[in-house]
Amino acid sequence: MKYYLAIDGGGSKTAAVLYGEDMSRVAVTVCGSLRSNTTEPELIEKHLKKLADDLDLYGKRIAEIGGTYEKKTVGMLGEYCTVDHSTVDGELDLGLSAAGIFGDGLLALCGTGATVFSRIGGVCSATGGYGAAVADEGSGYWIGREAFIAAIRDVEGRGERTSLSDAIAAKLGYGGRKRLRESIFSIYSDSTRSPTATVAHFTPTVVEEAAAGDAVSAGILRDAAGLLFAQLSYLWDSCGAKDGVPLTVCGSVWRGNPVFTNEFKRLLKEKRNGCELIAPRIEPVLGVLAKRIYKTTGKFTDDDAKRLSLLYPEFSYDINKAK
Repeated sequence: MKYYLAIDGGGSKTAAVLYGEDMSRVAVTVCGSLRSNTTEPELIEKHLKKLADDLDLYGKRIAEIGGTYEKKTVGMLGEYCTVDHSTVDGELDLGLSAAGIFGDGLLALCGTGATVFSRIGGVCSATGGYGAAVADEGSGYWIGREAFIAAIRDVEGRGERTSLSDAIAAKLGYGGRKRLRESIFSIYSDSTRSPTATVAHFTPTVVEEAAAGDAVSAGILRDAAGLLFAQLSYLWDSCGAKDGVPLTVCGSVWRGNPVFTNEFKRLLKEKRNGCELIAPRIEPVLGVLAKRIYKTTGKFTDDDAKRLSLLYPEFSYDINKAK
């Protein structure tokens, strides 16, 4: 049997699918990030071992690895298996393929980090994605960081009252706002994931508090959508995109986040009317498989997307539901 491996390496997690020539399921996993810009080397080694264990890569021969990952990952995988060929597809390619877009298109990625991509006339461009150390405007990390800042200002009496102060401390296991300071410092001693990943993991908390009526949380989400849209608008103009070019999305921030999504859609309709937003049915890691189907058959149909979502339900994508 020929084995193929698809990897989608994000800033806080890595999704991986081991599959056969007919797209048949062999094994899947989700582990921590393998990206060196967000994760310490010791954690990368730990996460990679989990990936190898979960997929049972030991002694296997992988015909091809495809997806988004750092090139050195292939060398590190050599400790567990033999790799015949590897292709780094890039986030744009995976995101568009997951939505069934194989020509011109735009992609607004918003997970731990945020990047807006375009492929127009075969020319690929991007903006954003500069990393948490510089600027990942509108991203899950940005949302989480703004939530922490708002909570600190609230507790110190120099900002608007927000339920985030209690929610953050509680999620970190410190009860409530009176122990917010202790709770924040605890993220630096967490050996299981990086501070960047921890901060980004608070995006669902902001969504929950916004749904419960917290105005500060809702404001953070609307601001994030505005920042992401501003990057899209810049890229649209600079790459010469025309009306009718499809736009799709990917990343955890979009999922089950109506305040963020509706604000982005409002701005899109108001300022870029004519651009259709296509919500994908599968996550980018399955974009590797979608691209293989397209290359083999010359098409990727709704039935193909449905089949992949049924074979790999953990990687199906519903923009209206949190994962």
